[in-house]
Amino acid sequence: MTATITTPTVPEPGMFPVLIEHEARYADLDPSRRIGRDALVRWFEDARVAVERDTFGADLVARLQSRVRLLLAAIRVDVLAPLRVTGSYRIGVGVSHVGTTSFSYRYAVFAGDECVATGESTSVHTDGDAPAPLTDEVRGALTTLRIEAPAPVRPERGDARAVRENYPFRWDVRTRFTDLDTNRHVNNVALASWYLDGLAELHSDVLGYPAGGPLDGLSPSTLSVQYLAEVHYPGIYQMRVAVTEIGEDTVRYVCGLFHDRELIGLAEAEGFHHAPGEDGDPVLLAEKLAPFRFRD
Repeated sequence: MTATITTPTVPEPGMFPVLIEHEARYADLDPSRRIGRDALVRWFEDARVAVERDTFGADLVARLQSRVRLLLAAIRVDVLAPLRVTGSYRIGVGVSHVGTTSFSYRYAVFAGDECVATGESTSVHTDGDAPAPLTDEVRGALTTLRIEAPAPVRPERGDARAVRENYPFRWDVRTRFTDLDTNRHVNNVALASWYLDGLAELHSDVLGYPAGGPLDGLSPSTLSVQYLAEVHYPGIYQMRVAVTEIGEDTVRYVCGLFHDRELIGLAEAEGFHHAPGEDGDPVLLAEKLAPFRFRD
């Protein structure tokens, strides 16, 4: 299930050893004229790359790239307040955990001193075939970025989530060449957008495919993605979506990305199941989403 952020209080700028100025772009906007969830995933990626370049140094980054790779294993985004294209933001970055073969970042987006979004990610150090121990040099560099925060908790997958037919809603995705990154597999930001598209397809299905797509208020405020295997081009993959819980105001989803019958990606999301319609009357989805409950 979707967990709330594990930091005991809303983050403040002074909690982070690195604060990066970030200008919002028009291309970051979603149909609500606010910064999209996938754009925040990209902001965190840009911040992560900049921090590693500056902290590790060019020589260490080059050696890492020649022998091993840092692969993103998980990313989470929580939107706390609307983010608009006007004005500038600061992204706070700190290392919350260093393990044997992986390490985790904590992020926060600030408009002035107000925290408007948070996030976390885990990167795995590999030799190309399997996880590889972090070197002392990498550990030393990461130590300079440590903050007091719990490590991200990855949800239990369970056997049921690996069964494609347990997710009632299906949406097929064809990879595009422009989805690829420098590792020549589909980039984590593109994959995050697939899960958001899958939820929008479900909403459109229950709303009757309205012109312009589903209501903005139905977009999830929380998205948590686990990258279980590389996604390649060319290829056609199955996105499966299910509802795990319907509360008084919110609904929780689980999404599985499958290659044939292999689960290669998993996401959880939470958002409202009602939103104001164009005529001002609320659009209610709780009953319409009930048939899409996860089958376990």
